[in-house]
Amino acid sequence: MTQRTVLVTGASRGVGRAVAEASLRRGDRVVATGRRSSDLEPLAALGDLVPRVLDVGDEAAIMELGLALQKELDHLDTIFNCAGVYSLQSKRWDNRRTSLETVTDEELVHVFRINAVAPMLLTRVLRPLLAASPSGGRVVNLTSLLGSVSVKDTPGDYAYCASKAALNIMTRGLAAELAGDGIICVAVTPGWVRTEMGGAGASLAPEESASRLLATTDSLTRADSGRLIDEHGGDLPW
Repeated sequence: MTQRTVLVTGASRGVGRAVAEASLRRGDRVVATGRRSSDLEPLAALGDLVPRVLDVGDEAAIMELGLALQKELDHLDTIFNCAGVYSLQSKRWDNRRTSLETVTDEELVHVFRINAVAPMLLTRVLRPLLAASPSGGRVVNLTSLLGSVSVKDTPGDYAYCASKAALNIMTRGLAAELAGDGIICVAVTPGWVRTEMGGAGASLAPEESASRLLATTDSLTRADSGRLIDEHGGDLPW
């Protein structure tokens, strides 16, 4: 089987780290990004690692990485956009529910930039490499059920929920725009995972979530492009 080349953002911790590890263990070439090179170095022992320091909140850094990879790689099979943030005040989803009185312009802009804008910019600059994938490029945007408009019936969490809802609609747009390139774009929830954001009481270990994400990604066809998918591969309400 031809070696797959995948890019994983947020590979220094959480679900992103687990996806990078699982991909390396099965023989993929992994471009792993994180904010510090020291966080990525241990992954090299697992396989064919291409570590890259990246702040996904920095548009210039995203463009620089994309242009560099266009010179280094002949194609890219999958982007896993795993990097994300809950809020400025807390990394935990249940630690501080921002309210109408406490949410700030700074928080909204910061969370949107990381959770919704960065995946769009990265997909744009890496589009030529995705289009060159022999098996068809795939963009997997990690979202959340908290970004489902139809099930939102609790107050607060404005920045996080809205940023994931924005990511979902952007994924739909990408699916339509990139269909001609044979690129599949989906928004996938990783489940409630025991990470710094999910907390110790979450139901899934990062390794289990990553295994499901890879299985779902491997099974995607062009007919799936534009879907909002749960960790089992089923459809979620918009």
